[in-house]
Amino acid sequence: MLTNSFLIELKKKYFDALAPLTAGAPFEKKEWDFLNKAGRVEVNVSRGPVFAKVCVSSIFAQVTIPDRAYKSTIQWLGIQTFPANPLMPMLMGVFEHVAEEGVERCPNFFDVFPVVPIEEDRQSLQAEMGAIFKKYQRAYPDLPGSYLDMFRLKEAGVGVGYCAGMALPPKEDNFAFFRETATAIHRLYFDIVQKRRSSPYAQEHIAAMQLLRTEWARYTFMDNRFFQGGISLGVPPESFMLHMLPPVVSF
Repeated sequence: MLTNSFLIELKKKYFDALAPLTAGAPFEKKEWDFLNKAGRVEVNVSRGPVFAKVCVSSIFAQVTIPDRAYKSTIQWLGIQTFPANPLMPMLMGVFEHVAEEGVERCPNFFDVFPVVPIEEDRQSLQAEMGAIFKKYQRAYPDLPGSYLDMFRLKEAGVGVGYCAGMALPPKEDNFAFFRETATAIHRLYFDIVQKRRSSPYAQEHIAAMQLLRTEWARYTFMDNRFFQGGISLGVPPESFMLHMLPPVVSF
């Protein structure tokens, strides 16, 4: 489905890192055509003892974005994790390659979302990501400001986690910066997973995780512009819901 070499490589990196963590809970692949036949969606989902739910998904589409008179070719790699241990943070990442009118761009968004913030993890993530931002002469931390601009919100809320990620706008074209940060967050996230996956936790941490997942469901439907924009372009709602929603939500 994907043809961009970096997104193909990044997708494989996630599958390789997840392989030992999803043993006994193999990925199930589901595919859909866009409702308007302008693209195709693939969602790979696993539910197991380490991740209550984890999804690695991709989209290839040729669509006309509202208010434009030309088509865009969009390749989209989405990562969503819901760890079983509340001391392991979630990861939400959207990595894109967009070609339109002879120009290639790389909008994206990712961050690491804790149920129980751990200062050691926050500092480690921000130090390493901050060094990459400095290398490319970008302001850091870039969240929540860029997030608010991208999602057109006044307050960040649950959409921003450790502020270890970024929100690159539709016209972003620095692929070197994009590739280096996307590769780094993959490595850094799984370092934390290995460190925290066996950490003992209390019932209060489970309760906090349930509250976060409830808010995450609200955020998905109300504030997540990728969800809203994808649906407007013909993405089947059930595919995005499978990818984005927590495994269990209590209201």
